[in-house]
Amino acid sequence: MAQRITPITDPPPRQEIETRLAKVRKLMQREALDFYVANHTDNVYYLTNFAYIPFERPFFLIIPADGKPLLVIPGLEVSHAEDRVLLEVEYRTYYEYPAPAGRTYVDALQKTIPAQKRVGVESSLPVAHRQIMPGELKIVDLVDEARLVKSDYEVGRVAYASDVVGEGLRKVFELSQPNAQQLTLYGEGVRHMMGKAILEIKNPNLLVSKFIAAVWPKSLSAKPHSVPGLFDVLEEGGPQVAIITAQADGYSAEIERTFFIKNVPEECEKPFEVAMKARALAYELVKPGVRCADVDGAVLNVIKDHGYGDQILHRTGHGFGITGHEPPWVALGSDDVLEKNMLISIEPGIYIPQLGGFRHSDTVLVTEDGCISLTAAPDRLEDLIL
Repeated sequence: MAQRITPITDPPPRQEIETRLAKVRKLMQREALDFYVANHTDNVYYLTNFAYIPFERPFFLIIPADGKPLLVIPGLEVSHAEDRVLLEVEYRTYYEYPAPAGRTYVDALQKTIPAQKRVGVESSLPVAHRQIMPGELKIVDLVDEARLVKSDYEVGRVAYASDVVGEGLRKVFELSQPNAQQLTLYGEGVRHMMGKAILEIKNPNLLVSKFIAAVWPKSLSAKPHSVPGLFDVLEEGGPQVAIITAQADGYSAEIERTFFIKNVPEECEKPFEVAMKARALAYELVKPGVRCADVDGAVLNVIKDHGYGDQILHRTGHGFGITGHEPPWVALGSDDVLEKNMLISIEPGIYIPQLGGFRHSDTVLVTEDGCISLTAAPDRLEDLIL
């Protein structure tokens, strides 16, 4: 299922960023908008290559129907933005937060957007910012929609992040043995992933680089959103579940594997096999034109038909891109339809209290006629006994 896509570590070319802006403007035409306001840090990064932490000082990317986009930012951030922004923009600055009347971010917004214009805003825009935003507002998530289908450049960046998580998993497997401490697994796994990214990416942006390498030991593996303690230890047998994620200079991937140490308890063989059957069906079903909800329904039915319906805790998958959790959602309640160059996880799971959790996850690319995994690791039971 794994296939090699050429990894990319270079920053996006200007044309890539301009193409993203053009996608948003096409969606603005559909909604008859004069301006669109991007405030979410992920969306501003997607459209500019500029990552930041706003704290109390808000940032706004204002996209007019034509002409240069405008960045409304605190004056002290202009030099930072100029180092990273890859789009031709005009800066509209404000003094501070809080600031004297006439020099606030509200003043800057009001000077940028005429009051009578139709303005699109994100659903995540804080209520306080909606209340002061000029114009006739429409809540519509155009940048999120533009991000759904990835360019070949984005696929290459996620392919590189997939290589990074593969490095993390290899290190975690190397160190996994009875009584191995979470602190060691996490520290060494993260160190190897971060070291790879820092050495191979030119001028990486650490504000959009995050790494996790952890193992849910048998006692926690049926609780996938619990948090292992740093001094928790691995146990003989299993299942243990390794969860390895990376955002490598702004592009994300994950790989997860259920594995065993020294032996496989007999009662674990059936749920492992059923989880793998469900996973295999997902790979068969994922292709352009298929509804995400239909994939999830069919995959979960495999688990239910084998008697584990009460041991389902989550959907089959989620999207990747700049973040590690974004649309499309491979879930029963999703309206998303798969298209070529979408990126998703495939990770159906079974969670049995007192026995453990059973789940593999891979970063998967939707192709012209199916899908391929960008992450590669052992997935057969006999290869997952360490």
